[in-house]
Amino acid sequence: MSRAAIAPATPADRDAVVALLAAQFREHAIDTPAAALERAVEGLLRDPERGRLLLATLDGTPVGVAALSFVHTLEHADRSAWLEELYVVPAHREAGIGTALLGAACEVAAAAGAVAVDLEVDAAHERAAHLYARSDFRPLPRARWVRRLTPA
Repeated sequence: MSRAAIAPATPADRDAVVALLAAQFREHAIDTPAAALERAVEGLLRDPERGRLLLATLDGTPVGVAALSFVHTLEHADRSAWLEELYVVPAHREAGIGTALLGAACEVAAAAGAVAVDLEVDAAHERAAHLYARSDFRPLPRARWVRRLTPA
């Protein structure tokens, strides 16, 4: 199991969280401008009603991050959490850190009043799908679509 410490991210963790999320975005070929990512992280750190960030550290070194956003959905008829990102530095994968981050994220969501946690898995990341299946998530027969309303 993971030896990593997992805790809510603080403003002092901002740069580490941004760096981990930027690495996740590069891995998934997501082209979010650095300044926009920094603003989004700062917004979550300032307003916990919007969501939460969890940071996993190993001997003081940041090795993983989980990002939750809160929303009220008709489908769940209550507050739910969207697990936007769960990332572990490649050199530290297969050590239980992802499982620990996922468990902590679900606990944080429940404590914040969420009745469900939703997420998506990139089709090319089957390893992540196995993590979620082991943690009692189930796939839904849907495809996620998006339409940008502002220029990227």
